[in-house]
Amino acid sequence: DPLPIKDKAVVSTQSTGELDEDATVSQLALAALNVALADAKSVQTAYYVYQELADKFGPTPILLNGQAVCFLMQGKPEQAEDVLQKALDKDSGHAETLINLSIVSQFLGARDSAKRYISQVKDSHPDHPYVTRLQEKEKVFEEFTSALLTNR
Repeated sequence: DPLPIKDKAVVSTQSTGELDEDATVSQLALAALNVALADAKSVQTAYYVYQELADKFGPTPILLNGQAVCFLMQGKPEQAEDVLQKALDKDSGHAETLINLSIVSQFLGARDSAKRYISQVKDSHPDHPYVTRLQEKEKVFEEFTSALLTNR
């Protein structure tokens, strides 16, 4: 009887932690798992892991993005935006920060900001997987819209 994917992730992360639970890779795996589990306690645990790593190594854009995701999952888009602005201050072209800022901006109703961040990431990272998938979806949408208009 195969384990569900969530259970496999838990087992895998636990075995990684048994090797060296203080290792950075173990901590990042734990944080990612807790974000994926998505319940309130797990998301809070993930936030603490990202904070501990930021205290240890400095607040890198990746760690700040992790914290922002936790804030967003907790229904705190303003705090997510603040943390992402700090990440942007550290690296103004960081693709994941720009993508996450576009999402947070949409949550906050700032459509112009969301569009600006998406434009920035499209311009600076045209081969990023998010940009590629987004452009594919935009193309399908345009084709669908065109087909609807021509069949009126």
